Amino acid sequence: MPKKVESNDDIDRCARFRHEARTFLNHAIGYAELFPDKGAAGFTDAFIKSLGRLRTAVQDSRSSVLDYLEYLDSGGQDDDSTRQQAYARIYDLIESIQAARNSAPPLDGMTAGVLEDVRRVYQAVNSLVDLLGEREKRGDFIPDSSPAAASMGEKPAKRTGRVLIIDDNQFNRDLLSRHLERQGHIVCQAPDGIEAFRILGQAPFDIVFLDVMMPGMNGFQFLETIRADRALREMSIIVISALEDTTSMARCLELGAEDYLPRDFDPILLKARMDSILEKKEYKRQNEQTSQRLADTQAILAAELQGAADYVRGLLPKRAHWADLAVDWEFIPSLSLGGDIFSYWRLPGRRLAVFLIDVSGHGIEAALLSVTVMNLLKTTSLVGADFGSPASVLSLLNRSFRVEDQNNMFFTIWYGVYDPAIRSLIYATAGTPPAILVRPDASLEELVSDGPLIGVDEGARFTEIEVTIEAGSHFYLFSDGLFEIRKKDGTLLPWEEFLELLATHHRECALAPSGLSPIKRIVDTVLSLSSKKLFDDDVSIVEFAFHG
Repeated sequence: MPKKVESNDDIDRCARFRHEARTFLNHAIGYAELFPDKGAAGFTDAFIKSLGRLRTAVQDSRSSVLDYLEYLDSGGQDDDSTRQQAYARIYDLIESIQAARNSAPPLDGMTAGVLEDVRRVYQAVNSLVDLLGEREKRGDFIPDSSPAAASMGEKPAKRTGRVLIIDDNQFNRDLLSRHLERQGHIVCQAPDGIEAFRILGQAPFDIVFLDVMMPGMNGFQFLETIRADRALREMSIIVISALEDTTSMARCLELGAEDYLPRDFDPILLKARMDSILEKKEYKRQNEQTSQRLADTQAILAAELQGAADYVRGLLPKRAHWADLAVDWEFIPSLSLGGDIFSYWRLPGRRLAVFLIDVSGHGIEAALLSVTVMNLLKTTSLVGADFGSPASVLSLLNRSFRVEDQNNMFFTIWYGVYDPAIRSLIYATAGTPPAILVRPDASLEELVSDGPLIGVDEGARFTEIEVTIEAGSHFYLFSDGLFEIRKKDGTLLPWEEFLELLATHHRECALAPSGLSPIKRIVDTVLSLSSKKLFDDDVSIVEFAFHG
C-alpha cells in the first residue's frame, strides 16, 4: 500500500513523479496522434485499423492512469480497483502495440517511419510502467534512483564489433577476450602473426589487439606488413603490451597503430577506447555511404541534365545551305543547360523569320523559359502575334512573360524577318547586343534598336527598323556571352576590339577558296583572349550568308 505523503520533501517528490508520469503519457499520446488516418496512401486497411485501435487505446488509458496517480498521491484506499483499472488499460495498450506491429505491411520507407512512432509509443508506455513500479516499490518517488527518471531522449546504441586478439600468451588472450565479450563484441584469437593473417583473410574485423613481443613476427613487423596491404591498411589496431617505454609506444603509433594500452589495463578505459574507435568507424561508414549516395545522385542528375541538354540541342535548327542563303552556327552553354536559344524558319512568301533569345541566369530554370518561348515562336502559337512584324511579336511576348510571373526571370531577344523578294530585313530588339551586318565591301553595320528587356515594362513599345540586304552580305547574330569576357590582363574585351577580330576572320574566310564560315574562328579567338578556359556565360552565334 502506498505511503501517505506528509513532509515537504515528500510533496516535492510526488510533484516530480506526477511530472515524469504525465510526460511519458503525453509522449505516448503525441506519437499516436502522428499515425496515418483512414485513406492514407501506401498502407493496408488492416494496418490502418490496428493503428486506429492503438490510438484509441492510448487515449482511453489517459484518464485511468491519471486517476491512479491521484490514488497514489492520496495514500490509497482499502481496495485496489483504481490500480487494477489503470493496469488493465496499460495492458490493453501494450496488446494494441503488438497487434499494430504484427499487421504492418512489408517494410518500406513509409512503414518504417510509422513503426518508429509505434516503437516510441511503446518506449513511453514501458517507461511509465517502470516509473509506477518504482513508486509502488518504494512508497514514494526518488528521481535520482528511478530507472524511468531518465528523459525520453534516445539512448546511444551499444556499439559492438568484431575483434581479433593477437598474443602468444594464452592467459593474456583469454583475459582480454572475456572483457571484450562481456561488452558484447565478437572475439577471435590468434597466437602469432602468421595465424592472424590467415584469419584476417577469411573474415573482416573492426579492431585488432596486438601484442608487441611475440616470437616469429613481432608486433612491429606485423604493423609494417598490415600497412603495406591495401585491403587491410585501414583496419584499426590497438597495441597492448607490458612494454612501457615511450620509444616502443612512439614506434607503434608511427607504424599506424590507433592506440597503445598497458597490459594491466583498466576495463573502463578499455571500453571507452573501443567505443571511441567503433564510433569513428561508424561515422566513417555513414560518411562513405552518404558520399556514395551523393555521387550516385549527382551521376543520375548529370545524366538527366545531359539528356535535357541533348533535347535542347535537338531543338536547334539544322545548318542550312539553300540556293540564296547559307546558315551556320555555334552553341556553347556555360552549364549543361543554358538560357540561350535561337532558330529560323520560313514564313509565307518564302520570308525567313530569325530570332535569338538570351534568358537571365543559367541552368534548368533558364532553359525551360527559353524553350517555352522558342516553341511559341517556331510553331507560331503566340496568339494574336503577326509573325511578319517583329514589333508585334516583341510586344506580345512582353505582355505574356512578365517578370513577376516568371520567378523574376527576364530575357532579351533579337527578332527579324527577311523578305528575299525585295531583299529587305525588318527587325526589332529587346535588350540585345547589336547584330552585325557585313556588306560586300566589308563595311560593318550594327543592327540594334532601343527596345527594353522582355517582361520588365508591360507598356513598353518596340521599334521596327528596315535595312536592305545586298547579295554577298553576311549577317552575324550572337549573345553577349561571346564578347563579355575578362582578358588575361584583367581588362574587359572592348566592343571595338571584338568587332575588329570579327571583321578580320570574316575577311580571311571570305578570301578562302572553299568559302569557310568564320564563326568557329571567332569563338576560338575570343576564348584565347580570355583569362579563363571556358566562357562564363552561354554563347550563341549564328551567321547568315546571302548569296543571291
